[in-house]
Amino acid sequence: MHEIKVGEHWVGTIGPFQVHMDTLLTAWLAMIGIILAAFVITRKLDIIPDGAQAFLESVMEFLEGLVTGEMGEKGLKHAPLISSLFLFILFANLEGQLPWRLYHLDQGEFASPTNDINTTLGIALVVSVYYIGAGIAEKGLGYFKHYFQPLWFMFPFNLLEDFTRPLSLSLRLFGNILAGELIILILISLAPILVPVPMMLFELFVAFIQAYVFSALAASYISAATAEQH
Repeated sequence: MHEIKVGEHWVGTIGPFQVHMDTLLTAWLAMIGIILAAFVITRKLDIIPDGAQAFLESVMEFLEGLVTGEMGEKGLKHAPLISSLFLFILFANLEGQLPWRLYHLDQGEFASPTNDINTTLGIALVVSVYYIGAGIAEKGLGYFKHYFQPLWFMFPFNLLEDFTRPLSLSLRLFGNILAGELIILILISLAPILVPVPMMLFELFVAFIQAYVFSALAASYISAATAEQH
């Protein structure tokens, strides 16, 4: 029976900081995968797309539709961030389905970087800083007026909302990805042949849904921060 490890990481140091090296390496692998895919698909573009180019254009149309659905055409300037979030989270989630258990580490284990709360919280904090910055860029210091609406004593509650948003985003993504990977590990330990396959196929669907939900909520937060009535 396979040993199931939860919460163990390969801890290394970069300068004065301790980091989860397994998470760092798989996160970079996701980013490299995105860059290589983009390079291969876009190195020879045709006027009439087919194959990989047609698929890529369909993905970009889908992501632009996600942004315009929340913010309208003026929101397209935020499409690079939303697209980057979606693609990174999708690639990172899918990494959890690779046969990492064939490669054993002395400590920790390679897995999806999004099953590490540090990764998901870091992504959520980027979203928070971005939508607050977008609100300030759109409205100047007038952005902060909403903290005192509808009445001035609502300030601490409205301020707290800006802290709970990244926490809820990060916990939702982290919990779903970690739970899925644990279920697959349990199934593999109990019945290593064929039985885990349906769950693994389902997790491919979950990987897409979680990337979509995170990106859609990020677009929603940016839309709220930049809306005239906010």
